[in-house]
Amino acid sequence: MSAVTYTARERRAANQIWNAAGRYNFDPLFLAVETKNQISDFYMNLIIGLAYKYYGEKTLSTLFGYWNGDISQAMLDDLTWLYLEHVLYTKESPVRPSMTDLRIAYGSDFFAGEYKLSRQEWMSKNRLVYNMQSARWSHVLGKKNPLLTPIEQKLYCALTPSEMPSPDEIKETILAIYREFHLFDGKKHVKKGFRLHVTGAFARFLTRIMPVQTVRNDQIMVMRSSQADVQMGGTLQSKKRGHIALKKEISDRSYIENCFGRSLFSDQDLVKIEKELCTGNHNGCHLWFTDGKYTTHGKIPDKFRHLRDQAGLQAERNRSYYHKNLQLHNSLVSHLTEQIRNCEQVHQQTDVLSSQSGSLDITRVWRAEYIEDDRIFHAKEDDNQPSFTVDLLLDASASRLQYQEILAAQGVILAQSLLACHIPVRVSKFCSVRGYTVFHVLKAFEDKKCDRIFNYFAAGWNRDGLALREAEKFLRLAPGPADRHLLIILTDAAPNDSQRILPSEHAPMGRNYEDDVSVQDTASEVRALRANGIHVSAVFMGNDAAAHNAAQIYGKEFTRIRQIDQLAKAAGRLIQKEIQELTIG
Repeated sequence: MSAVTYTARERRAANQIWNAAGRYNFDPLFLAVETKNQISDFYMNLIIGLAYKYYGEKTLSTLFGYWNGDISQAMLDDLTWLYLEHVLYTKESPVRPSMTDLRIAYGSDFFAGEYKLSRQEWMSKNRLVYNMQSARWSHVLGKKNPLLTPIEQKLYCALTPSEMPSPDEIKETILAIYREFHLFDGKKHVKKGFRLHVTGAFARFLTRIMPVQTVRNDQIMVMRSSQADVQMGGTLQSKKRGHIALKKEISDRSYIENCFGRSLFSDQDLVKIEKELCTGNHNGCHLWFTDGKYTTHGKIPDKFRHLRDQAGLQAERNRSYYHKNLQLHNSLVSHLTEQIRNCEQVHQQTDVLSSQSGSLDITRVWRAEYIEDDRIFHAKEDDNQPSFTVDLLLDASASRLQYQEILAAQGVILAQSLLACHIPVRVSKFCSVRGYTVFHVLKAFEDKKCDRIFNYFAAGWNRDGLALREAEKFLRLAPGPADRHLLIILTDAAPNDSQRILPSEHAPMGRNYEDDVSVQDTASEVRALRANGIHVSAVFMGNDAAAHNAAQIYGKEFTRIRQIDQLAKAAGRLIQKEIQELTIG
């Protein structure tokens, strides 16, 4: 159902939230998991679910998004849930008498010891938060109130309102409280932490004795899907740390070539293409087109050799996954092939041409006698002549780390089905690293086999707008054997890149390539593609909050999937729709 993969405990927590919310079509931003007392988990998951029931996913995402990334995020999260706990308990307890016992049990567990609530682990320690929580649960248990300062007493009263705000009022009500007590002024404040970079044996020793975390960055790290863990909100994190570092004397261009493979264009041609495409929001960015094959210039540094070995291992894992489920995958290929063929037979009419041989056309016999035109026969146009080509463009940013084997399998299933129907198909992937947007062709139109699709691996960021420019440019340079083109993109509708948009007249300080800015940029590129005669559709896999982005970018030309193994089937529907439109277009 969900784009997020849950552990068994997280799945149980999510089910509790969905039950309380009365719906199952969203991914909760928060989960209460792994406390020693499961009753406490259940109570807080009940509160979270009720929050979604009364306020909705969009309101909650917007509210917590105000301070997401702020230096005080953990504190503001905790205080907000303390506020919501009170108003939701007051609202629901009359119709849910058992909530009183659950609330008392939760308060007892608070004083009994440790508990953990995640965003991940979103209940971080803070003195003000602890005082507010202590006052709340002391009141619930009938204990003596803790000693609070006058300011803290006023804050506690504000977090314990007598009336429940409406969905239209909740955001401004909570923000007003934080402004009044100087907890959050509406602007994000990010603290730059102290960083110490260590490598070698000492780094390996530290990772054993200290908590470590890897976030998506501009270092390439190929890791298997089972090692990846997606945090709520889409930021990729893992318990293992990447150790492929780049020496200062190696340029970014050399790094990209060593990581992804040779350029398909000469340096001179690449400069011309960059000059043409890297304009506007993408000024200062770079491009890389590759087929994944490496060229050897002397000795390969060990770090890059290790990366290539890991990429090779991922390709083997992709193949192993496909062949382990070969019977199922072959069945899917047969089913999808049959659907596409049936659609072709129903909607595509074979053109009938006048010819010097074939079936006699009695209505044209007179032409041979009177105007010496010997084209008096009917000949059907070659049925194998393709009407259109299909480009499947796969997001290969680190947000896809969990799905690498499945994505490769789905790409192979779709490609084999189209090949069986004599529809030319090209499969490519894209990601962005160190200012380079990499366009990697996994299967070209002329390839009769799909084996190279197994070379799919995920890393880095996704600058969707520039990737679409690359896709169009490559389509113009290598258009395939048909005049009509369908471009299908697998996307989470959340374009995001570490390379900032450079300062301009409208943004003197520059802007991050994220949120509304990146969505609008991608939408404009989709419109440009369509204006140039390229049919663009998307297979969207993301949360409910991002569904609005998908609609803004692709209009009605997208289909949503809940699980990645639905990709080939969803893309098949888009292809059948294209076939139907051929009879009109």
